[in-house]
Amino acid sequence: MALPLKRFKGSSEEVKALSSWLELMVWRKPAMDIDGGVGQAKKLRARPASSHPRTLVCHDMKGGYLDDRFVSGTNNKDAYRFYHWSGVDTFVYFSHHLVTIPPLGWINAAHLHGVTVLGTFITEWEAGSAVCKKLLASEETVALAVRQLVCIANHHGFEGWLINIENEVPIEKIPLMLKFVEDLTKAMRKRETDKETENAGEDKVKEDNDNCHRVIWYDSVTENGELKWQNALNSQNYAFFDACDGIFLNYTWTEDHLDHSRKAAGGRHRDVFVGLDIFGRNFYAGGKYDTWKALEVVRKHDLSAAIFAPGWTHETQPDFMEAERRLWGSLAPFLTHRGIQDLPFTTSFCQGSGEYFFCKGKMEREGPWHNLSLQHLQPLWSQEGEEEGSGCLSLVTQEAYNGGGCLGITTHSSTTFRFALQ
Repeated sequence: MALPLKRFKGSSEEVKALSSWLELMVWRKPAMDIDGGVGQAKKLRARPASSHPRTLVCHDMKGGYLDDRFVSGTNNKDAYRFYHWSGVDTFVYFSHHLVTIPPLGWINAAHLHGVTVLGTFITEWEAGSAVCKKLLASEETVALAVRQLVCIANHHGFEGWLINIENEVPIEKIPLMLKFVEDLTKAMRKRETDKETENAGEDKVKEDNDNCHRVIWYDSVTENGELKWQNALNSQNYAFFDACDGIFLNYTWTEDHLDHSRKAAGGRHRDVFVGLDIFGRNFYAGGKYDTWKALEVVRKHDLSAAIFAPGWTHETQPDFMEAERRLWGSLAPFLTHRGIQDLPFTTSFCQGSGEYFFCKGKMEREGPWHNLSLQHLQPLWSQEGEEEGSGCLSLVTQEAYNGGGCLGITTHSSTTFRFALQ
């Protein structure tokens, strides 16, 4: 499995967002991908169904499309990476472009761990109002937008969309906005069913679809077209919730908001994703290393969670690995960790970056690299240093069997580690 050196040479091929209505309308699937290109997403790995509240992670970091935008990776070994997949069900790549297309590395790392990936469709302020005017001009323009978004997801290999409308919508256009949400949801579900039916029985397809969220609405515009964040599921936004797979609540909620949301959702309460801002901006308990306090309250109401901007550990903290250990260790008790569904599996624990690249224990290349597409199955890293004196897990990058790292185990006495993978 020698790694092509081109992966470390800063390939010019990039995944890019679409910033205008015209770009969305004229988008076409490339006739041929360059060097295997952005269409080569790994298949979504199967995961056991969960009867617990779900966890969504929404990645928003400095506008997005940093080192991760390069299809073949970069030489920046210290670029942000994520490896706490075991407790995550859905990953959203977010930016403030009209259509945010998740980079290939994120899709591949998430799919390897059985995590569904969503892009983002966002309209904001005056420019957003102009886009909505074109989107909601007629049933035909709605149908065109739905078709294009489905084609983009098909080509890049991800599962759905977060819809974020952050501008007022004329009340007479709300029926068309609801149609957009409902039709996109139906189209994404049908797209997945059509793909999965080729390789699975109908019962398996239904189970997989019931356990996934393809289209999620962000709590912003109300049924009257006002831009008015509710911080709860209520009569002002329920129609949008009813039209898709779930709602992502704004962050300035209180426990009363959660109680009302739980009651409003009824049997669909686990389709309510309560926003948790790691940066702690006007947010319950202040976020940061106290985010677990908010998550604990969310779980008390049996609701799902949307963890926003986990890159805070990379952007603001001096020791990224220690910050990750501390943050995700505190969140771990409130996450549902699920293991491998399909056997056999292999892993060398590489996180998708390193100082060297190894193949079967032999160093193939010296020099830093970063490519999330090359990440291996990850253990439950929240166990690291869990109990004083019991030993700890760590990542070793000076040597490896395959990839850029391996698992280090430090202990001073007989110790049992439970390896929860994925």
